[in-house]
Amino acid sequence: MAETLPRWDLPEVSFVKTDPEAIKAEIISRYEAAAGRTLATADPIRIFLLAVAAEIIQQRVLINMAAQNNLLSYATGEYLDALGEYLLVSRLPASKAVTNIRFTLSQALEEVYIIPSGTEITNGIVTFATDSELLIAAGDLTGDVSASCTVAGEVGNGYLPGQLTTIVRPMTFVDSAENTNATYGGADVESDADYAERIRLAPNAFSVAGPIKAYKFYTQSVSSAIIDVSVDSPTPGVVNIYPLLEGGVIPDQTLLDKVLEKLSDEDVRPLTDDVHALQATAVPYTIEVHYFIKKSDQNKGTAIQAAVFEAVEKYRLWQQGKIGRDIVPAELIRAVMNAGACRINDTQEHPFSPHAFQELTKTQVAQCDPETDVTVIFDGYVEG
Repeated sequence: MAETLPRWDLPEVSFVKTDPEAIKAEIISRYEAAAGRTLATADPIRIFLLAVAAEIIQQRVLINMAAQNNLLSYATGEYLDALGEYLLVSRLPASKAVTNIRFTLSQALEEVYIIPSGTEITNGIVTFATDSELLIAAGDLTGDVSASCTVAGEVGNGYLPGQLTTIVRPMTFVDSAENTNATYGGADVESDADYAERIRLAPNAFSVAGPIKAYKFYTQSVSSAIIDVSVDSPTPGVVNIYPLLEGGVIPDQTLLDKVLEKLSDEDVRPLTDDVHALQATAVPYTIEVHYFIKKSDQNKGTAIQAAVFEAVEKYRLWQQGKIGRDIVPAELIRAVMNAGACRINDTQEHPFSPHAFQELTKTQVAQCDPETDVTVIFDGYVEG
């Protein structure tokens, strides 16, 4: 989705006048004043001046864009990269999705069995490779090891437990392998919007007093998959960090360890701070929407149904896209109605959910499983 510029709802900035009609009028009026005559619509001189004006308009647009790209609120692409370098903030590269792989032997052995680092497991669509060597102790049948997608980006996200089962190069005594948790953490190269926000936070990192924004900056610098960070200090000197990943995923211990390692650097953590990287508390909720469409909109009913389903999914991602974001049913109702529904069917038999506003703390995040906790039903056409 295209980003709205300028960012952060700042006022627009123009360095030169770019309005085409105003420029054309100015050029023609100046000529008429100098020549002492009025140019008719089809006058060859007028046509020539309009051709010159077109070039001037393009040049002014380019000049204005070039000047705007010196501002953090406007800069994009390589111009934004250049601004980041002033504060020693580089754009984060794409990150790989991760998961845990459990290997099972066909029989217990009398000696340690070694599964090499880089062993690949696939489902025919994506491939994951183990991050380290796995040692299965003598007498044991199973062993677990972390693995990363061989391709960086979101492509590796969202595969459920048991969907990665094919060992690319079969090994003696290895009976099977499968992922024990859903794959997550893959993210594309940091977007302009996220990168600009980190650059904006960067000056807070100059302080060694441990401000909230400094902790947020360093935490988000660990991975482009981190979309939100909550910082809490329940007691003086104790700092709890709660990161959140793309799609509202709560990170596992592997990523939390990376965050803690980053924050424990002597150039980052104030000496008196006791820093912890923790999982946010999941607050489960369900989505159930039964809705009607106007009979007058029946000719576009299929498109409206698709739009409603998309609106519900956008709401789900929005709701769990920030730690501490309250569960707000009104936002879901607004999204469904804007998508084309004319009425929500909220009855005892089909209750609308989430039914009531629920306030969350800065350590909680709403969680709704799209596979099991989302119900969207079209109940028919009504007069309206």
